[in-house]
Amino acid sequence: MPLYEYYCEKCDSKFELLRPMSKMNDAASCPKCAAASKRILSRFSAFSKGMGGLTKSLVSDGCSSCSSTSCDSCH
Repeated sequence: MPLYEYYCEKCDSKFELLRPMSKMNDAASCPKCAAASKRILSRFSAFSKGMGGLTKSLVSDGCSSCSSTSCDSCH
């Protein structure tokens, strides 16, 4: 099951839930205040080991329009 990140506007907190893909857009109850919370876009990095050693291969942080092979300049 995928891990999704949610944000609660009522208490300004973020939390993660393991949920089936069929429920990814359903509101989730905040573990702190039980308010309905919306799913947000999560940031992540993936690394791979190749001939040149360990390299960053994917970053998802809102720089999808970047044409560079590295998103280091987007931060």
